[in-house]
Amino acid sequence: MSSSRARFRLVVFDMDGTVFQSHYNWKEIKKDLGIKENILKEIALPGRRCAPRMKRLEEYEYRNSRKTLPNPGIHSLLDALKNRGIMTALNTNNNRENTRYLLEKFQLSFDRVITREHCLWKPDPDSFLHLSRECRCDPREIASVGDSRYDILASRAAGIEAIYIIMGSGSEILAAEYPFVTLFRDFDQLRKMLI
Repeated sequence: MSSSRARFRLVVFDMDGTVFQSHYNWKEIKKDLGIKENILKEIALPGRRCAPRMKRLEEYEYRNSRKTLPNPGIHSLLDALKNRGIMTALNTNNNRENTRYLLEKFQLSFDRVITREHCLWKPDPDSFLHLSRECRCDPREIASVGDSRYDILASRAAGIEAIYIIMGSGSEILAAEYPFVTLFRDFDQLRKMLI
């Protein structure tokens, strides 16, 4: 095993679009909600709370979580990491209810789970820094696995060097924009990169 693979003590996964297939059209959702940039910062921060728009966002999330499936290979990857003594975390801007529903429905287990209710939203690095402290890992011992610019920005700002992005819509553009990320096609390929 190479030293680069041996150093990971924690692997942090994004949820929608990474662990689970995603059916969101974020461009359409932002237009519907009247939002230009970060949805949560515009409608969920204290002083900016907007109950009607938050309710509409939660309706989109609810519908997506009821029709989504796990991406193939996630169960075996999580098992392999556990067998190697590598901790796992799920880090999502989605809410606790949808997260719990999906994890229970598909019998997926992570050592730590961060949801929207923690108010540690990507693209800020706070969720990754929190996990680093809680799991007593240096950011250089963490691998981040995601599918979006927010995953990249949050990971990098937290000092994480190993950032893996699943291939899909727009991933090649992200890889060109952020040449330090590693693209992977499926969880079987990622397992070979991590273990």
